[in-house]
Amino acid sequence: MIIPSSCEKRSERPSVLLVASGGVGDDILSLPFLNILAAELKNHDLHFVILPGRRELFGSLDRYRIVEPWETDKVAVILGRYHDIVFDLGFSTTHLTNGVFEPDSLRYGTYVGFAKPTSILREVTVPVSPDIPMWQQYISLASAVGIRSGSRPECQIETSDFSKRCAEILVDLENKLPLVCVAPGTAGGPLKQWPAEYFATLIRMLNAKRPLHFVLVGELFEMGLGDTIAALAEVEIDNLMGLTPLGSFVHIVKNSKLVVANDNGAMHLGGLLNTPTIGLFGPSNPVQFQPLGKKAVVIHAGSGNMTDIDPPSVAAECLHLLDAETA
Repeated sequence: MIIPSSCEKRSERPSVLLVASGGVGDDILSLPFLNILAAELKNHDLHFVILPGRRELFGSLDRYRIVEPWETDKVAVILGRYHDIVFDLGFSTTHLTNGVFEPDSLRYGTYVGFAKPTSILREVTVPVSPDIPMWQQYISLASAVGIRSGSRPECQIETSDFSKRCAEILVDLENKLPLVCVAPGTAGGPLKQWPAEYFATLIRMLNAKRPLHFVLVGELFEMGLGDTIAALAEVEIDNLMGLTPLGSFVHIVKNSKLVVANDNGAMHLGGLLNTPTIGLFGPSNPVQFQPLGKKAVVIHAGSGNMTDIDPPSVAAECLHLLDAETA
């Protein structure tokens, strides 16, 4: 139930609430939209609920009051306030984010979100299109309520000194060999994942062409995948699968000369940081989920089968990007 706005006790300053409930890649693709809101809504208080562990992705957004769900006191402040606009950045059918808020706990004027199978009273819905890059579709959430910007703003991610020190402990960033960051996992299941033996073959092929410093990165549950690739590659590799907190991972990608990844958060991070990046796409849509950045290249299996992307073609593109970066 939504209390009619005429009964709400409003604050002196208008308020906007945003809730993110997607993957790391979704968070990164939403950054242009978040920057537009910060620039255009100068007289608003901006509250942003994010998933745990993602704070360093948004460290440069100093206009936002960032809250994680476990911060119960801050969540209570959000629930006690009237919000003129609520932006739901997720795609799920739940009201806002996976149980952070009960459906009737928020007080707001306008709810804005992507079209879902179920509708919510007073919701402004924006259809999701497979033919438009997702970062543009996030911006359309703002356009739906009359907030417009003439161009896509530049985005950046600022990591903490602690995260930088952790990254420097994990990886020898002073190594003179070009650092190649390989992210072989994906949250989208095995159909979106290039086979482990293909990644291993790619690493062997690149190593045969020139001396490189390889690092494997990924989630804790992907450690077995990293072990398999490291064993098959028969090349010296820093296997950091499951060992890099997000902030340290950002710093490693920022210092890499190349990122090779499936359609995952590492690919989107490399694109945003303007690190030369190759994104491997099978069943996912390379138009809709293309990475940001001018140095990102998408290799798509037109059949939708990841095994149809052969390592020699990926190696050739890797060497092309490395030549351009190290020239």
